[in-house]
Amino acid sequence: MSKLIEGRIDCPFYIEEGDGFIACEGVLKDTECLHKFTSNFLKRNYEESVCCTSGGRKCSHYRNLSILYERGLKS
Repeated sequence: MSKLIEGRIDCPFYIEEGDGFIACEGVLKDTECLHKFTSNFLKRNYEESVCCTSGGRKCSHYRNLSILYERGLKS
């Protein structure tokens, strides 16, 4: 069953979320980055204020990946 929040997430690097974590595309080839939160409340706040708005552009991980793609260092 899909989660309601996953339908709202706008970040192109998002992979999945679970209990206390958000998984995103990794900086290294064929990897994932796992962002762990101390509570689901904090995770949900981050998803709503960062992952679901402006394509995730407020996220530092998004910015790092974007730079790699722009410079041709990741494909």
